Amino acid sequence: MSHNRSAGAGLSLRIALTHTRLSSSGGIEKYIWSLLERLLEAGHEVHYIADRFERFSHPNLTLHRARMQRFPKFLRIRSFNRAVNRIIAGLDVDLVHGFTKTDTQDIYTDGSGTLADYLDATEPKLPRWRKRPPFLGFHRRAILDMERRRFQLGACYRVIPMAEFVREQIIRNYPIDPARVETVYNGVELEIFHPRNREKFAPAMRTRLGIDEGTPVILTVANDWRRKGVAPLIEALPRIISKGGLVPVLLVAGHDNHPERYKALARRFEVFDQVHFLGSVREIREVFALADVFVFPTRYDVFGNVGLEALASGVPTLFSSQAGVSEVLDGSLAGETLDDPTDPEEIATRTLRLLDPSRRQERRLTARTLAERYSWDNHFERILAIYREVFNEKQRKQVKE
Repeated sequence: MSHNRSAGAGLSLRIALTHTRLSSSGGIEKYIWSLLERLLEAGHEVHYIADRFERFSHPNLTLHRARMQRFPKFLRIRSFNRAVNRIIAGLDVDLVHGFTKTDTQDIYTDGSGTLADYLDATEPKLPRWRKRPPFLGFHRRAILDMERRRFQLGACYRVIPMAEFVREQIIRNYPIDPARVETVYNGVELEIFHPRNREKFAPAMRTRLGIDEGTPVILTVANDWRRKGVAPLIEALPRIISKGGLVPVLLVAGHDNHPERYKALARRFEVFDQVHFLGSVREIREVFALADVFVFPTRYDVFGNVGLEALASGVPTLFSSQAGVSEVLDGSLAGETLDDPTDPEEIATRTLRLLDPSRRQERRLTARTLAERYSWDNHFERILAIYREVFNEKQRKQVKE
């Protein structure tokens, strides 16, 4: 690598991105896809290292297959990490930006939080002793080992948590320099997710789903329904009906391996006719266009981009306090935060407040205004600035050596 390059605003960088897969769907995967598109559009050279790939072709993009051993499960992390390290050793790149459980990167975006905090949030009934390393099981011990190596002092130039509560987890659990850990909230595509979609898509969606005009629509978007709180949301629905004097419908968009459990739950609470299980939705903006309230009662989510997409669409939101996206509300009229995302009573009470027709338009306008602070363009500019800072720091370090 040349020692006299300086990463000003116009310098094209050679960047390696690492994740287990390249995909336009999923949480962190969708984020990386958008980042990759922008890096290539800006003229940077990108090497993408993954085990699996969706089709993506560009003259400045090179794909590298890092094979992951799938069985036994605990070897997935270690085998993928070894493969990634072998590929990186043979590349001439300026920066490595990691997004998954690897130990070699200059910049790491944390989309999972620390294992200890994740277990506390998602398995609160698990005895404390079962969360100690000797009792974690091989796979979780492999996760913890990688986490420790990634966050040891000097392992990364920068760590980018997606939320402030994750930054606090990392600093509390590991001897990392806090100045190198910077929270950068995700961005949203403001032209794709827009209030004008309501007029464009909502009438046809109501007809297709058989929802009468004037019927309030509650929406949640989630995969892994247990962690994302679909059960307490279904349990909240009869409370909303009895307390509010209205009969809303609940739309559940997304995939789960056991949807029949949630359909049975809706039948047990006698709200099956009010719940529409949509499955995976390709054009999710069309569903946002139909929603009056977006509810995200997750037990744990480092960010939750669907929350920003809802706000940008002009949809008032109810976020779990355990979702990083809740931090952007900051007391705004655009939404509320659940103290206990597992409590159907609290979900019902707060959802009814957000459904209040006397403030609906005001909340919609406030939601859009809030989302405009978090555009993908602004987010990308900050990521590029971090790239330049790290590149220049690496250059200075090489000169000293």
